[in-house]
Amino acid sequence: MQVAVHAMGDAAIQRVIDVCQDLDPWLEGQPSVRIEHASLLSDSMLKELKGAKIGLAVSTHPIFFFGEEEDPYRQFLSADQLKMAYRIKSLDKENILFSLSSDAPCTPWAEPDSPFYGIYAAVTRHTAAGGFINEDEGIPVVRAILAYTRDAAKMGGFVNNGILTPVKDADFVILDRDIFSQKAEDLAKVKPASTWIGGEKVWSQEKK
Repeated sequence: MQVAVHAMGDAAIQRVIDVCQDLDPWLEGQPSVRIEHASLLSDSMLKELKGAKIGLAVSTHPIFFFGEEEDPYRQFLSADQLKMAYRIKSLDKENILFSLSSDAPCTPWAEPDSPFYGIYAAVTRHTAAGGFINEDEGIPVVRAILAYTRDAAKMGGFVNNGILTPVKDADFVILDRDIFSQKAEDLAKVKPASTWIGGEKVWSQEKK
């Protein structure tokens, strides 16, 4: 069984790394330990995550920028800590397995389970208050989609999901527009048009 540890602050994340990094992994094909949130990551933490014997992974939530007020981040974090917030581009650069998640139902916004708000936040780093935090940690749309699909499946041990290739389950959604041609500010407006499980349509916007 995979262990998921909730850790947001830098001290909490460092504690998880210190305790787990030298353990022998007990799972094959997926991380034995996953850190939920990992909101503040320093350069040294990134190096330790990359080199951890156990194979630590991160499920993180830049969607919080969109759903929460910006002021508390700036009020309670130092300038150095603010630069450590949700470093998804750095995780990708270091080839550390990470996924994006809504954190639903522990989220207050209108559509807490919509991945498109999360993609929007990961790409733009736009906050609910209209500002931006760590814009240089933004990632391309295609990378954000992979974090919600391929990498999330790998992290969870779902070997037949996450990508569409022969012998995999044909589970996918068709969107109401081409997500790759949207302006960054319009990504949150993308909606599913239909959902397919095992190659069979199980839901359609037209039927609502």
